[in-house]
Amino acid sequence: MKRLTWILVVVFAASLFIWTFAISQEKPKTPVPVDTAKKDVAKPAKADTAKKVKEHAYIGISKCKMCHNTLKWGKIYDKWAATKHATAYTTLASKESKTLAKKMNITDPQKSERCLICHVTGYTAPAVAKIFEKGEIAKIFEKGEIAKIYGKEGPPKGEKYSIEEGITCEACHGPAGDYITSHIKKDNKKQAMADGLIIPTEELSKELCVRCHNKESPTYQEFKYKEAVKLVEHHKPTAEELKKQEESKGE
Repeated sequence: MKRLTWILVVVFAASLFIWTFAISQEKPKTPVPVDTAKKDVAKPAKADTAKKVKEHAYIGISKCKMCHNTLKWGKIYDKWAATKHATAYTTLASKESKTLAKKMNITDPQKSERCLICHVTGYTAPAVAKIFEKGEIAKIFEKGEIAKIYGKEGPPKGEKYSIEEGITCEACHGPAGDYITSHIKKDNKKQAMADGLIIPTEELSKELCVRCHNKESPTYQEFKYKEAVKLVEHHKPTAEELKKQEESKGE
């Protein structure tokens, strides 16, 4: 009996020794540090409300003339052709313009960006349209930013675009490259505006005018908006006005 007890004690002691040795050989686990500091939770990016900017092309007034020189539209093209806007580019070749240009150290006013930015619609785009949600239009007028936006070539131009047209419809109504098609469809105003059409309010119209009619101009005179706008005023005739026009033709 004593012999059996001794054997059991030896076996237990050996087992305890082996277990203790095995435990001692294990590498101690590196404790995971507890970060008590407030974790930085990534904030969701603010929703970008602006749609992708689309560069609408300036296509020139010949496209506008196709419809806007009819009686139905009040012969708007003819009204424009009788304004100084229509000769804004050609006037740069006049003796007076060259004299003024010389004082400004400009060799040829018809080739100077300083002159063309206000004498030619779309040359360096005094009004560059950005399309935002709900058809809203944002304007970029900063002269120094034009090159960053478009490079030296300026905004995109249509095949019939010509600097000789001077200040055209697109100066106030935006580059027509895309809305030229959509705006002629009935009840399609929303889409036309999404395509770049600008229908200026009086406030916006004033802002557009004074971008060029200001003290930076060497020929500046006090700008009186209400008087000036009458010189370029145009609208689509009402049914009554059209009727009178037809009656006057028969007399």
